[in-house]
Amino acid sequence: MKVLIPSSTIRGAGLKIFDNEPGDLGQPGAPLEIRFHLIDGSVEPFVQTDGASAVRLLEKIEPQRLFNNTRLIVADEYSKTVFVPAQVNRVDFIQAQYDCWHFPGGFSDMVELTEAEFRERAFLDDPARAEERDQPRPVGDLLVSFIELLFVGNTRVFVMVEGLVKLPTESHTFMNFLLSKRGAQVRLRSGGVAVLNLANLVRYSVYPGVKELPEDTWLLSRGSTS
Repeated sequence: MKVLIPSSTIRGAGLKIFDNEPGDLGQPGAPLEIRFHLIDGSVEPFVQTDGASAVRLLEKIEPQRLFNNTRLIVADEYSKTVFVPAQVNRVDFIQAQYDCWHFPGGFSDMVELTEAEFRERAFLDDPARAEERDQPRPVGDLLVSFIELLFVGNTRVFVMVEGLVKLPTESHTFMNFLLSKRGAQVRLRSGGVAVLNLANLVRYSVYPGVKELPEDTWLLSRGSTS
């Protein structure tokens, strides 16, 4: 029986953004690589070389419940490795023909960006071009947001999110989701998906922010850290 085995080879990225659109689960015959990103910044990779076994494994995964277990276990013919979920910031499931599970909350896409791509698209270095938070947006229109997530261990993840503008009473849906302490899937451009452990989320920043704010919001401008 083919099982997950440790891998010393990690493939590079560098593909153009948005090449891989959300779609079906992995296809038989394609190997699967899984990377555990720990809170100390280390990455432990494993591979499943049997395509059919890889598909069966992916079909059993429930992204939002992935970190609810008391442990995550990986084994091969010679060893067993046990991860404590609280010590894992994310798990990557990488497969060429694999796109993503369906996104929660009615979002149409959530894809990881590099920091350079994030800064360019959020206009962090050109704030005069940035979209203001209180700009009116018709309900039902497409809204593209750029989010920086900071996790335990000072690990940052940059994400682009596509979804529809919601009613004012529903404007905090995404905030509540990010603070739910569940797992959240993000599509990888090279094929595959990362499941983020929101229980380890320290803070997040979204550009542009929504117009509606909770009553206990502090209105402050960002200062310099230098």
